[in-house]
Amino acid sequence: MGSLKGAMKVEKLKEGRHTETRQRWVKVPLKILQEGKVTVLLPDEKVLGSEAAKKVLFYNAFTAFSRDFSLCFLKTYARLKGRPIRVAEPLTASGVRGLRYAKEVDEVREVVISDINPVAVDFARMSVALNGLQCKVRVELSDANEFLSAHGVKGGRFDVVDVDPFGSPAPYVDSAIRSTLIGGVIAVTATDMPPLCGVYPEVALRRYGGLSLRTEYCHEIAVRLLLYLLYREASKYNLSIKPLTAHSTRHYVRVYVQLLSTKSVGGVGFLYHCFKCLHREVVDISDVGLRSTLCENCGGAMKLAGPLWTGAIFDKRFCEELCATLSMMDYLSSKSSLKKLLSLIVAEADGPPTYYTLSSLSRVYRIREPKTQKLIERLRSQGFYASPTHFNFKGLRFNGRISELLNFLMS
Repeated sequence: MGSLKGAMKVEKLKEGRHTETRQRWVKVPLKILQEGKVTVLLPDEKVLGSEAAKKVLFYNAFTAFSRDFSLCFLKTYARLKGRPIRVAEPLTASGVRGLRYAKEVDEVREVVISDINPVAVDFARMSVALNGLQCKVRVELSDANEFLSAHGVKGGRFDVVDVDPFGSPAPYVDSAIRSTLIGGVIAVTATDMPPLCGVYPEVALRRYGGLSLRTEYCHEIAVRLLLYLLYREASKYNLSIKPLTAHSTRHYVRVYVQLLSTKSVGGVGFLYHCFKCLHREVVDISDVGLRSTLCENCGGAMKLAGPLWTGAIFDKRFCEELCATLSMMDYLSSKSSLKKLLSLIVAEADGPPTYYTLSSLSRVYRIREPKTQKLIERLRSQGFYASPTHFNFKGLRFNGRISELLNFLMS
């Protein structure tokens, strides 16, 4: 990492248009940062202060893990596709994700990145030149939806559209779908976890079309609400989705779905949860009116989440291919963490919706908390499906009833 002083040319926009009109020069202290195989220029927060640097250009070092995961995904998808691919990143900020796609995935033919912030665009263009990627990366100054809509025509659509906003991705999903090729992939990040995890369920309903619920498995509900949003928006164009993989890490959830013209493998429905005994039940959307709101296990009142995606959230075969790809990516700084995450995802890929956490079971039933792996082994020995989950290191997926699980915990 180094630092330098430079002058940034900031381009202003005409109101309501993206025509460059006036120019002004702003002196910004710069630093050089290495991430993966690329070098990027960023504001120097040691000189400006962290808050001032963020106002100039946002870069989050903690999401380097997400970018490493995305690179592994893109390499896997491109390899299985067997031809050069085009990628769009409409909310690029520093440009580091798009630059890494172009530099580190040989099968990528072109990356088009854009941002509405003219300072971000100038930084991205300098970083493109710094890495010698002018023939592979195009940088545009544009609103994300306008950029994607402009490419939502025959001959302009992308193989992969990566939507990674600050907050909810809901405003961008429709245009992302329209700018993605059939058979292509939409990668979407959501960082608005309080609404998605049940703190503000009415906000989740407004943004994603389904109620959230504050349960021990709320991060999986967040993923399923995000998938439901993608499913619903794709359905407007007689399209469907196939989730390939997803993960919940730190302050965000991220999903990768393939856009299809055939019927979705999976469905939508509601999730009923009993806070008294922790029984939960997935109900198809067509059967929701037939389901009693009382828990069949203890008779307590059940709370509802959804509508949400009730099908598989992982494609096991694709996730196994991700593991194979990762084994060849020795340069990734987060390789060991990615390997652990992907092994957990593969292990839980065939599991039922939702998971139990031993801490919640122990609290509700006032029993001693067992070791997760030992309990899983005992359940498997009796013929049940049981697996760990990447969502919670004290969580497990289990295909039996809560009463059957309690027999093991109390024996």
